[in-house]
Amino acid sequence: MSRADFRLLRASDPDAILSDLSTRQYLSPHQPLGDVLAAAQNKLGFCPAAAETASRWLSLDPRQAIGRLRRTELIQLARSIHRFWRQKLESAQSQPV
Repeated sequence: MSRADFRLLRASDPDAILSDLSTRQYLSPHQPLGDVLAAAQNKLGFCPAAAETASRWLSLDPRQAIGRLRRTELIQLARSIHRFWRQKLESAQSQPV
């Protein structure tokens, strides 16, 4: 894991991801989850594959409106995104070049 990856991972902890998703849920509740995750990824810099894996793992439909998600689902999504992203960075670091 490079220093830049580590700094980005530390800056985008699960609480930062949750805060961003909660704000987007409040400001635009009719926006599809997939679009919200793409916008959050652009802002926070987490891996889009981690967001896709997390939403699939939690059985969340990317076409579903973000406003339909409960708070607990947002918490699980944020934590899962962070966990899958960290795993991806760690596996990329351990592979020989």
